[in-house]
Amino acid sequence: MYVIEHAILNLGKNKGRNILLGVIIFAIITATAVALAIYNTTEVVIEETRMALQSAVRIAPIRQTVGSGGQMISGNQQESALSIELYLSFAESEYLDGSDIREGGRSADGIDAVYYLKRPDMLEVFEIELRGRGLPDDYAVRTDELAFESVAGPVESLKDLVLTFFVIVLALGAVIMMLMAAITIRERRYEIGVLRAMGMKKKNVALGLWTEIVVITCVCFVLGIGVGSALAQPVSDAIITGQAASSDTGSTSLADRLSGGDANEPEQIDISISGFTMLQIFGVSLLLASIAGLISVSRITKSEPIKILMNRT
Repeated sequence: MYVIEHAILNLGKNKGRNILLGVIIFAIITATAVALAIYNTTEVVIEETRMALQSAVRIAPIRQTVGSGGQMISGNQQESALSIELYLSFAESEYLDGSDIREGGRSADGIDAVYYLKRPDMLEVFEIELRGRGLPDDYAVRTDELAFESVAGPVESLKDLVLTFFVIVLALGAVIMMLMAAITIRERRYEIGVLRAMGMKKKNVALGLWTEIVVITCVCFVLGIGVGSALAQPVSDAIITGQAASSDTGSTSLADRLSGGDANEPEQIDISISGFTMLQIFGVSLLLASIAGLISVSRITKSEPIKILMNRT
């Protein structure tokens, strides 16, 4: 208990060094909060998009098959168009959560039909049921993979970009923390020597130094979470806007795809910091503090108190 109390009292000393260390830790935690908030949210968006689009099933003629003479013929030439009644009967399947069937579509049958599976893994049994209800073999039952890639692809790019940024922040943060720890221990060698000469064990000295940096880290964590939460949304919006601006003028932008194609309603991925994300950030913060603590321990164990006191500069 004395070790912890002594460490907390030491925070009031050398305020300049502690403030500098706090600023560095705050910057690292803020950047980490922004990166993890965006990364975790994009994971949720991608999974929700996958579930939504891979659960949406369309029925369409197989475009080309091999005829008896070896020539390629279209599926439309082999079978007559399906009736609206048959499409409606497909919608009665127990594997569906709903359907959207409209006449006047651009398909070969003049009907636009989308069936929504309860789960994406029901596609195979749903197709078997449709074959039993009269769906010809030259009609395919499939999800729209291109639509998934169109919507989720840019979000996955955002996720990869943020992951790279997070790794860089973590690596630089670790290096900076190690340097700061080494400088701090060098400046406090005499203080450590006195404590050791008074009989304090190496592990208690190390615990005191680690406690100091953990207290600073916890304060910076609270501040960093607040600032990171405020910055995560604008940063995400800026990246999405940049992706849209860099896309081809003839293609649909990410914002348009996510908003259903209405350019007048710019879309954004709603970024938030969940409890799980906070735990991750706190874990990263403690990791950096522990790295600095390990540097402190290694420095302490290399010197004996008598040598420290004799070589005071």
